Amino acid sequence: MASEEIAGAARMLTYERNGLVLAYTVVGDGPPILFVHGATGTGMYEWGRLADRLSAGYQCILPDLCGHGRSDFRRSGYSGQAIRADLRRLIVHLERGRPHIVGFSYGAEAALMLELEAPGTARSLLLVSPGTGRPSDYRMPSVDYLHRVWPQSLRRLHEAHHGPDHWRSLVTLLQEDSGRLPEIPAELLERVGCPVLLLTGAHDDPARRHQARRFAEINPRARHVEIADAAHAVHLERPDEVAGVVGGFLAEIAAGTTSDRPP
Repeated sequence: MASEEIAGAARMLTYERNGLVLAYTVVGDGPPILFVHGATGTGMYEWGRLADRLSAGYQCILPDLCGHGRSDFRRSGYSGQAIRADLRRLIVHLERGRPHIVGFSYGAEAALMLELEAPGTARSLLLVSPGTGRPSDYRMPSVDYLHRVWPQSLRRLHEAHHGPDHWRSLVTLLQEDSGRLPEIPAELLERVGCPVLLLTGAHDDPARRHQARRFAEINPRARHVEIADAAHAVHLERPDEVAGVVGGFLAEIAAGTTSDRPP
């Protein structure tokens, strides 16, 4: 969704960490939801439609991760750990307490790691096409292959602020970072104390679907929902259905009908 589609409700803001100016958009008002986009996405591109549907009851915060969209970039020190530090800084900057955290793909991994590294960060986790690290026998696609097949829509998102070829740097750096994350042990997944919603498309990567089912089996606070006729970007392919599932899950939390364990 282009930002102008909800321009009357959206506020485009910035914050700073480590000398970089990082951008985010706020839509709506109410309990905070922090949305984390996937590799080479942006907050509004990835989450604008879902935020629009939830904005009547929630304050939706949609950052552009470092180097993405309107956010500054520095190649030195660029890593998932630095991106998570940016997100923690944003949570403090907002002064809204524990947010619900929604993430997609690479962003789902970042959201999960935020909670694992600092339990109690998230009021809940809503992970779309999540991964829980790379099994020992997982074969990562090569960077050259990804450069050949990367969607044109994602390549164009960073041109205005970073130039037409910047997406290649992002793909390379994020591929390297993602590949270094080993599969998260079952005992760590079981310790996640907040409610967790795991959403996958029925035609998504089988490894991601397997890991989502495994998470839900390990942790009694986790729930796996599979959306028919959808693949990887289920929130973009089936926006109305995903909005219904997410809205219902958040309503259960607000009503106190989901289990939560103190951090």
